[in-house]
Amino acid sequence: MNSWNFVGIIAWLLVIALLVLVVFNIRNRHLKILVVQKNGITWKTITVDFIEILVVIFAVSGMLYTTLFSRVDLKNKADIEMTYKYEPMIVQTTDDGQGYYVKIDKKDKHSDNDVYQYWVNNSTYSVSSRNAAISDATLPFNVSGMRISWPMKKITKMDAKYQQAYVITAHAKYKNNFSNGLGLKAGRFAMEYRVLRVPARSFINVENVK
Repeated sequence: MNSWNFVGIIAWLLVIALLVLVVFNIRNRHLKILVVQKNGITWKTITVDFIEILVVIFAVSGMLYTTLFSRVDLKNKADIEMTYKYEPMIVQTTDDGQGYYVKIDKKDKHSDNDVYQYWVNNSTYSVSSRNAAISDATLPFNVSGMRISWPMKKITKMDAKYQQAYVITAHAKYKNNFSNGLGLKAGRFAMEYRVLRVPARSFINVENVK
């Protein structure tokens, strides 16, 4: 385990200790009032109970949000480290001799998700359209819906090197720092997204539409 994640472990232990402390504090105060002082529960006691419970709720909610529900900001360079890999695709040929780099498998016309198939280093790869996009090099580079800082200077060089037929794999990783450690995410994988760069839409083969 990454050492920074011990920050989150310690924080959770403190929250659990706070919860136990509040439970025992409320119990002991009520017993003291009822048994020792032989008085009834007053609004002052209820107010103190409410404040203590509220503190615990805020502490638990804050840690749950930080650990489980906080969304990754891929443009936050302070917390996220982005790396990019570029791999040339291998052209394939249809039965009628048409060359293509990407095949879109539309298994169900009612589904919003397609399967993109492509070839790299003599191996076949498939990726869901939820985690990938096709980029037509005849248009300005744009990946809608993904807040990723794309290295345009490098992409321009790769366009020339691979003749606009390659895969860009963007890999996001949580950096080793206090905020990521508090959420138990330091050093962990955040997300991966692929852009299938093709010279033109004519290099895309669409099959299996039902």
